[in-house]
Amino acid sequence: MKLSRITLVFTVLASSAFAGTTDHALSDQLAADAAALAPAYVAAAAPATDPVGSGSWSAVIPWTPHIPVTAAQLPDGRLLTFASNQRTTFPSGPEFTYAALWNPATGQFTEINNTRHDMFCGGVSMLPDGRVVVNGGRNTTVLSSIFDYRTNQWTAIPNMNDPRWYNTSVALTDGTVFTVSGSGGSNTAERWSSTSGWQRLTGINWNTVTSQTGYITIWHPFVLIAPNGQLFHFGPTRSMDWVNPNGSGTLTASGLNVPGTHYPKEGSWAMYDEGKIVVAGGGANTTPNPSDSTTGTSTNVAYTVNLNGATPVVQTAASMQFARQFANSVILPSGEVMVIGGNTGLKFNDTGSVLTPEVWNPRTGTWRTLANHSVPRNYHSLALLLPDGRVWSGGGGLGGNSADHQDAQIFTPPALYNANGTLATRPVITQAPTQIGPGVRFTVNATAGLSKFAFIKMSSQTHSVNTDLRYIELPFSEVSAGNYELTSHANLNVMTPGFWMLFALDSKSVHSVSKIIQVTATPINLANPGNQTSVVGELVSLQIQVAGSGGLPPSYSATGLPAGLSIGSTSGVISGAPTTSGTYNVVVSGGGTQMNFQWTINSALTLSPIQGAPVARGSSTALTVQSSGGKNPRYVWSFGDGTANSASSPLPSVTHTFAQAGRYLVTVTATDD
Repeated sequence: MKLSRITLVFTVLASSAFAGTTDHALSDQLAADAAALAPAYVAAAAPATDPVGSGSWSAVIPWTPHIPVTAAQLPDGRLLTFASNQRTTFPSGPEFTYAALWNPATGQFTEINNTRHDMFCGGVSMLPDGRVVVNGGRNTTVLSSIFDYRTNQWTAIPNMNDPRWYNTSVALTDGTVFTVSGSGGSNTAERWSSTSGWQRLTGINWNTVTSQTGYITIWHPFVLIAPNGQLFHFGPTRSMDWVNPNGSGTLTASGLNVPGTHYPKEGSWAMYDEGKIVVAGGGANTTPNPSDSTTGTSTNVAYTVNLNGATPVVQTAASMQFARQFANSVILPSGEVMVIGGNTGLKFNDTGSVLTPEVWNPRTGTWRTLANHSVPRNYHSLALLLPDGRVWSGGGGLGGNSADHQDAQIFTPPALYNANGTLATRPVITQAPTQIGPGVRFTVNATAGLSKFAFIKMSSQTHSVNTDLRYIELPFSEVSAGNYELTSHANLNVMTPGFWMLFALDSKSVHSVSKIIQVTATPINLANPGNQTSVVGELVSLQIQVAGSGGLPPSYSATGLPAGLSIGSTSGVISGAPTTSGTYNVVVSGGGTQMNFQWTINSALTLSPIQGAPVARGSSTALTVQSSGGKNPRYVWSFGDGTANSASSPLPSVTHTFAQAGRYLVTVTATDD
């Protein structure tokens, strides 16, 4: 009897017995291996779309240095992207990262590899000075690095206390960085500062989050800075929390939950307005995907979080047309939120790819579809708003299979098209400050007749997580045609320090190319003019100067002014004519700060009559006039004997010798500043 032997080759994806823990490297490697055995994805023919209503995508741009997995929009307009220690396949081997800079103006790449740190899937955030911090990454590492766009250099910073991979990092308003969870330090949080490195926040036990029901609860918690200065945790696990990163830190339950059964892990989110967040897609529930226990079944549901009141408000929002995980969100200059890419829930796999982006309108609460992109954008894909107001979308994969996408495309929003399909003439900002502080007025020169100024923060992103991104509108007035006065937000927890893009929109919502402005934490500083002296009846004009804030206070006020004087609430000029002598302590306020000085008002200068008396011929004689009032009198004497007048002097006395006997008419003239 002949013996037959059959060998079956297959992949087993095994998860940990605990919902919140996993062998990260193994799970991703197995997912990549499984996807490699699957047939290549074939995209259906894209439906014809009208750019007027749907926008348009560029041709595919080869991303020659690597498959981009993390990206940051730098203050000089370049885009930083990096992969891992492999350019196009799942990483293995030493600590190293392939990284590059892309210049949208030239299309050129410059490689700037990090030779000491594999930053693959680490936490990423942008400091107020525009540098990019990456902490953690592959190998569940303690390593951290900073990239400085001004020098094109990576620099090591001190190691974290706990190793991390798939952690979330948030740049705080004071220039420090908060990081939490991820593989390794799943139940801990730390805070970095340039002076003391990483400090573990011992008052925060993140186990109260990771122990909740859900698959892989330790990866990428949703955390953003709230208007009250605390951090708010709003997913993907059910319970929402307040996080205080100060001191040893605290974690406090908010009493609010993610609505329904929604488990928005691998969903997309954005802070679309002051203290307002929208979350869309991710997992339908906490049940793992049968084909990959680290993901779920995709959903199209969404919810919003409003952090502006005493108690946050969580509400369900309209659902997207398409269910999707691994999508990325971008805020457009219109204030709408665009969601790009995603699939039915498999990593390193293009099965079920959604090629149709959707955009959510906060004013109507509705979604609409946009033009299809031609390349799937799924796990490890990215999307960021460029300074020219178009959207960059790229990457996906890094698994060494057909779901790898070493390329990008650029989306032109429909607002940039005329009704006939041609590109619209865009408004232009010709002048704007390079730096502003909180709560200041500043001048912008731009096309006349604009309807809105949108302020969007430059940001970094990985795995659909972008803790930098936020949008606000700046109030303005058109002082004269094309000359605008804008007011920045006074709350640095809303207009967080860092680099922002200022867009101008016309009456048809066509937006300009942005001007990049750095928001600093430097408050308004009213320059002290020093003590002042004036005279009753004298016209006064004193401009209060401002230093160090990149703008002017929204308004000025003053107390203790001498009678007859007032301050212009917008100009900051103290003017008028004082009516009463005396000494006054003046306090000037503006932009949340104060300064004070003393103002002395003297009566008008008067001279008392001088009684002439005989003097000896040829002898030096002292002459003195009695005066009162005035501010800074100076005296000139004319002696009536044919000699020259005395030099102007602040002294009321003079000496003179009359050479000949006789009667002389002596005149003293006093002037005052």
